[in-house]
Amino acid sequence: MVLGKMTKVFRLLHEIYTVANFFLYDSKRPKLYGGANVISSLKGQIADWKYGRGIILKFVSELSDDDLDKRLPRKNYNTIRLQVEELARIQSCYVDALTTKRMKFGGNPVQDTSKYGLMKYMAELDEKLEKTLDTFDGTETICWHGHSKIIHEHISAMIGHEQMHIGQIVAFCYATKIPIPDSITNEMSLDG
Repeated sequence: MVLGKMTKVFRLLHEIYTVANFFLYDSKRPKLYGGANVISSLKGQIADWKYGRGIILKFVSELSDDDLDKRLPRKNYNTIRLQVEELARIQSCYVDALTTKRMKFGGNPVQDTSKYGLMKYMAELDEKLEKTLDTFDGTETICWHGHSKIIHEHISAMIGHEQMHIGQIVAFCYATKIPIPDSITNEMSLDG
C-alpha cells in the first residue's frame, strides 16, 4: 500500500520535472520568465547563497588564526584562510560577470587577508551582488567560454563553488583535528 502511494508520488514528481525542464531548457519554449517571478527566483538563490556564505563567515570569525593557517592535505589552497581567499577572489569574477556579461576566471588577489579584511571584502561583494541582481529581470545571460548561461545557471555555479569549498573545509577540519565551531556543527548537523 505505502509502496504504491510512493510510486504515484515519484511519477507525479517526474512529470513535474519533465514539464519544468521543457520550460527551462527547450529553445522553443514560451517565454514565461520576467517580472516578479524571476525576481523571486533570484531572491531564492540569494537566500541559498547567504546560507553557505554564513557558514564560511562563521569559520573565519570563530576559528583561531592558527587554525585558519594550519596546513591542510591539499596541493594548493592548503589552509582554510587560502580557501576563503580563493572563494572571495572567484566570487569577484562571478559578480564582475554580471555587468560585463562575460565570465572570466582569475580575478585580483585579495588585499587584506586578515579575518576582518576577508569578512569585509566578502560583505562588499555580497552587497554588490544583491544590488546588481535587484535590477535583473531574469532574461540576462552570461557568456561562459563561448556558451551562454542564463543568469540562474550563473548564480547556481557560484553557489556550487562555495558549497564545494565548505565540504572541503569540513573534511579538512576532521582530518587535521581542527575543532569545528558549535554554531556550524549545529547548523549543518555535523559531528563536532
